[in-house]
Amino acid sequence: MNVLIVEDNPISAKVLEHTLDKYGYETLTAHDGDQALEFLESHPEIELLITDIMMPKTNGVDLVRKIKKRYEWSDLPILVCTSLKPTSINNAIPMPGWKYLFKPIQADSLIRMVKEAVSQQRAVLQNPDQTMAQIGMDSQAFLEILDDFLKVVKDKIALLEEQIEQPSDAPLDLQHLMESAKLVRADRLIDVLERLNRFGAGIKKDSIPSMYPLLLRELKSMQYYLTLYSS
Repeated sequence: MNVLIVEDNPISAKVLEHTLDKYGYETLTAHDGDQALEFLESHPEIELLITDIMMPKTNGVDLVRKIKKRYEWSDLPILVCTSLKPTSINNAIPMPGWKYLFKPIQADSLIRMVKEAVSQQRAVLQNPDQTMAQIGMDSQAFLEILDDFLKVVKDKIALLEEQIEQPSDAPLDLQHLMESAKLVRADRLIDVLERLNRFGAGIKKDSIPSMYPLLLRELKSMQYYLTLYSS
């Protein structure tokens, strides 16, 4: 799992990095909110964000607000890590429902909250061993299937990027992508495609293009993980 840390204090950043690394999480660190937004654009594999509040340029509060305004990032789990006293939080942050970590960081509290934050998130891919057992396929054959699926994903990424850059009325054919995603148990991608299908079948049909960035992010995340499996 990939975690983006947003922290301008290098010591606090190191504490988070080493603790998360110890428990098997991959980390990437941004030193302010602006850099965090750049990383989110270029690293679709990020599945959790941990951000400080008091930072230069874009602070933690503004960063979270900007993230939540982007459809493709709106479901991204976020933990706010701060040295503010709990009694000061309500005055500093007017938005309810945020999850807080208080400095100095305690490893057990950090890992517990990270697990809680992502507990509702579905995996990009179901465990390959489990999928192979379900469909009765050996590892070599399944790797070939994943390689073929990677080609499909790359093709759809190219089509989506073109559609977003130069919108047209021509609908995207996503049926084969859906069938392939179901075969390899790409549950999170299936969720996005089903939401697109519901929009296409209902009164929200005009909203379909607004979901393309979300689908593109999910496909790029899928490409990242499929490439790892193939290497």
